[in-house]
Amino acid sequence: MAKDLNLVMGASKFAVAPVKLERKKLYGWTELRVQEPDGAICRQAGLGSDGQTIVPKGAVKIGMVRDDGLWMEKSELKAVHADGTEVVPVPSSFDADIALTEKTTSEALLNHIITSVYQLNGDNASELTAALGTDIYTFPFSYRGGAEASTAFLLVGGTTPYILVGQEAQFDFIGLEEQGVLDEPEDEIAIEDDELDFSMM
Repeated sequence: MAKDLNLVMGASKFAVAPVKLERKKLYGWTELRVQEPDGAICRQAGLGSDGQTIVPKGAVKIGMVRDDGLWMEKSELKAVHADGTEVVPVPSSFDADIALTEKTTSEALLNHIITSVYQLNGDNASELTAALGTDIYTFPFSYRGGAEASTAFLLVGGTTPYILVGQEAQFDFIGLEEQGVLDEPEDEIAIEDDELDFSMM
């Protein structure tokens, strides 16, 4: 069961449970199954680098080794900034109350690449919907905690509150440094002048 997010707006506190909306739950999905003549389901497998070893699906994973060739656990890795300073990890958004203090616009929302959408359920969901109205709130969000938080947008769709999570899109300006001028070749101008017949006037 999903934990509750505690959203605070002024003196009001709303405990809501986020449920991630999956594309396959909305649109369904297709699955290809290969069966043996007796009806048994075939399992996907691959061949090892030697061309003989059969490797079942899910048996290969990415690993990391130290300079001495020993296995390195993921917990030993540390995230650092470009200048080499260690990144201070952010806590999970479920660990503390989230203060809704910053409103934003639909334009700011559309400037983000949304990667996750959560529907907010629970006993306080309808109260949160009424408190939000047509406003859009934004705040840092991290589901499990980690190196950095994403940007979250809290808004109402219909009668249901949603949280949209993503990162700001970086748009590079593309344009001409100097305006181009289209010159008409002189020989074409001369030809046009020669074709002018004054007897036609």
